[in-house]
Amino acid sequence: MKKKIAFLAPSNLKLEQIKDFLQDYHNEIIFDIGSLDDGLVKAKELIDKGIEIIIARGETAFNIRDAHPEIVVIDVPISGFDLVVTLEQAREFGKNIAVISFPSMIKQIESLEAALGVRIMKYNLTSRDDVNVAIDNAVRDRAEVLLGGYTTVTAARARGIPCVGIVTGKQAYVETFLRARDFLSTIAIEKRKSGMIQTVLNHSYEGIVSIDEKGFITTINPVARKILGFTGHTQQKIADVWPELQLDKLLAGGKEELNQLYTINNVQVLCNKVPIKDRKGIIGAVATFQDVTKIQLMESRIRKEIYSKGHIASYTFQDVQTYDQKIKAAIEMAKSFAASDASVLINGETGTGKEVFAQSIHNHSKRAKGPFVAINCAALPAQLLESELFGYVGGAFTGANKEGKPGLFEVAHTGTIFLDEIGEMDYINQGRLLRVLQERVVVRLGSDKVVPVSVRIIAATNKKLPDLIADGKFREDLYYRINVLNLIIPPLRKRRKDIIPYAKSFLADMSREAGKSITLSQGALKVLEEYDWPGNIRELKNVIERLTVIAKRGKISAAFIGRIIKPGNDLEEQEFESEDAIIIKQALAACRGNISETATMLNLNRTTLWRKMNKFNIKK
Repeated sequence: MKKKIAFLAPSNLKLEQIKDFLQDYHNEIIFDIGSLDDGLVKAKELIDKGIEIIIARGETAFNIRDAHPEIVVIDVPISGFDLVVTLEQAREFGKNIAVISFPSMIKQIESLEAALGVRIMKYNLTSRDDVNVAIDNAVRDRAEVLLGGYTTVTAARARGIPCVGIVTGKQAYVETFLRARDFLSTIAIEKRKSGMIQTVLNHSYEGIVSIDEKGFITTINPVARKILGFTGHTQQKIADVWPELQLDKLLAGGKEELNQLYTINNVQVLCNKVPIKDRKGIIGAVATFQDVTKIQLMESRIRKEIYSKGHIASYTFQDVQTYDQKIKAAIEMAKSFAASDASVLINGETGTGKEVFAQSIHNHSKRAKGPFVAINCAALPAQLLESELFGYVGGAFTGANKEGKPGLFEVAHTGTIFLDEIGEMDYINQGRLLRVLQERVVVRLGSDKVVPVSVRIIAATNKKLPDLIADGKFREDLYYRINVLNLIIPPLRKRRKDIIPYAKSFLADMSREAGKSITLSQGALKVLEEYDWPGNIRELKNVIERLTVIAKRGKISAAFIGRIIKPGNDLEEQEFESEDAIIIKQALAACRGNISETATMLNLNRTTLWRKMNKFNIKK
């Protein structure tokens, strides 16, 4: 039978004594000499020969255990009888006894104080380098005699201080060996389990890497080796192999971290990090991770097929008609923004065409084949907006779909999400949006599952967000996240050259759909051009649509346009006024109510003009 247990003695004398104690078990034990540094060298040789359990004493056992956590190291304990004998010897020098040793050697020695009539002071060692400091402390505390192992006795004798070595009897050595033999049986069982686990690790589709409490790699399977490009052996620091993972930091916090995205060697992985615990606390950590490229492609196809129908951007930069240099400059800037994947904030008054620019940026970008999802943040209450943006699981709230629903961020995966009127978003949802921007993941309401998303954010507002930040209504950190690229759309009143082309374009499309032939008179065009259009292009489009519906004549007059722009008058009555009345009103409007200029335009004298105005009840 191959021997699996080794016993390291500090000296030849001690070795012969131990052999004598364990003479009935020689066929199961390898006996050797090794203490402190020599013990480490000897332990390495024994491990290479297949030894699985090493029995040693004090600092030697401590050092081997620290250097070789993969094997079992057993320290020889001190029995109660041995302690009584040693304390009796020490009492001959005095009743104040200082015990200087490694903690594993002396346990509950204080319980013998009353029985033996002595005072016991304990000084625990973690290294032999601590022994002289411990002796100094014991002398300071008026110890009359020192008690300890080989390290303590050697140091005390060198300084001429009374000391007694702790003597270990036969029974302690026999019990230690029997315990080692039991461990050996347990190891055999664990090896069988380990073999099964190793088979699972080797055939897992996930990368798996585990570390011990000191951050050294203890397990790494083939998939993890391939992703990490790791060709070394275990017992390397995880921080040296994959520093971005920060798995060793999990040992301090102890909180699991699930579904986190990392990039390693140009491979994007979805990773779970979990601490390994026993009854005493955290003893290590494990990370499992998958190459998410194929998963993302699959998710993308599913999302596109099921959810993204209808989420299409129809406008391009060719649809932005303009004669204004400011808009031309905005178009060129927006095209440059399209080449990036950074967030865009579009500022402009309501109706200026912010969504047209957002769709055009999407269609000009590398995400053009992905969905374009738009939502007006001002149109929904906070709770409904939250569920629409981030989705929910079944039963998350009253009335929720029992099967749950994906949020718009999931729907927009691989594409663009347009958040219109973002200044109206409530503060809580602003915080959740910030998390999505920072971590590129969403969590549905009622769920703890993290869903990774790849989405480009384009936001728009007609408000001054810095003012909202000053009033505590908008998050400053979110503002800087969405305002990476900034685009300003000037209002229609500041680009009057575009008013007439837009009006004619809208009228041509709408009159064709209505089956009518409608044109605008010169006076009507002038009224349109001089109006300030607080609702911008949207208001202009609405005005054209309205006049298309209610117009009874083929040519639209200035007066008719004026009454549409300023509602409250009877349009039907205006349509049936005499042609003379309409002409006079158009001329007055064109001349801004100046009677002399109007009379000259109509080739009338002032008196005749006044008479006609009174006849048709036309006010100046």
